[in-house]
Amino acid sequence: MRTHPRSRIPDPVRLLRHWRKVFWLCVAIVVMMCADVLVAKYGPASRPATVETGASFSVSAGSFAAESKAEEFAAALGASGLPVFVRARVEDGRSQVLVGPYVSTDEAERAQRRLAAWGLGESRLVVDDAMRARPQEAAIFGFDAAMSTSVVMIAAGSTSSLVFEMQGTPKAVEVKRTSGTTLDVEIGETAGVLEPLQLPDGVVLVQRLSVHSEGDSLRAHLVVPDGVENRLRLEGRRVYLDLAFPKAPWNVAKPARGGRVLSDPADHSAVVTESPRDDRAQLDAAAARFDQIKPFLTPALQMPEPDVLAALAHSLDDLRATVERLTVNGDADADRTTLLAAIAGASSEISRAGDR
Repeated sequence: MRTHPRSRIPDPVRLLRHWRKVFWLCVAIVVMMCADVLVAKYGPASRPATVETGASFSVSAGSFAAESKAEEFAAALGASGLPVFVRARVEDGRSQVLVGPYVSTDEAERAQRRLAAWGLGESRLVVDDAMRARPQEAAIFGFDAAMSTSVVMIAAGSTSSLVFEMQGTPKAVEVKRTSGTTLDVEIGETAGVLEPLQLPDGVVLVQRLSVHSEGDSLRAHLVVPDGVENRLRLEGRRVYLDLAFPKAPWNVAKPARGGRVLSDPADHSAVVTESPRDDRAQLDAAAARFDQIKPFLTPALQMPEPDVLAALAHSLDDLRATVERLTVNGDADADRTTLLAAIAGASSEISRAGDR
């Protein structure tokens, strides 16, 4: 039997030892790979990432000693399309009307410039960083150009807002209340598997949140406490879902002399769409908006407040400009003329009240 010149061990024995080492090395690699697969499939789920939080920015539009006056002003301002809410100011107990909340100073400053152009008084920024102080981890969606979507939570007083930032301006956004405690947000169309996100410590208005984003589309499923109300709004690329317990601070009281409330607390669903609509549908929407403004005209004219009159005047101006741009025929054209006359009459009364 031949042996290696420098070894007393026969060549076959050395070869066997070599291949035995190779064999056990391969076995170890296979075992490790199988273990990874088993842990991924049957092991404990990885801890979901925590939703990012941040400070909120709102604009103070005015403050009033009487809550009824603040709600009247908020209703008039809300009719112009701005997102308003009312809170009791801690330092003096006055009822403060705020526009927002927003996740960025840019959005808040745009609203601030709009109010300043209308001549409304307390047009200053209010920062609420209570949510930003929550302990948090890296979020599954960050404000990163490589990501398709960002999810951030902010707070303003008794309101919490989930903010979904998309790559482009969404064309259609919808929130559905599928039960007393569940909400589904749909931005575009996507059918992917929802991934759970961990909520920051101290959040009470959302109990569970799952999200799936894909390009310019997003689906989110929320579980909220019973009685939580929601408001949906679109600000450029950002979709805001405002949440609050009743009475939600954006739901203003019914006018003393009757009429419809601008926000119906029983309405738990909302649709925001920027898709083109036919002019007849837009005319009907404008008429409905004027019907919402009318109940607030009488109390505003009886006890004129400059800020309330200014907000109503600009709401009517915006509405008139919208109706004037519509092109309709037949009966719809007669309805358009009637609506324009009614808006003009209301604007004239507001103007005369302001001159007194």
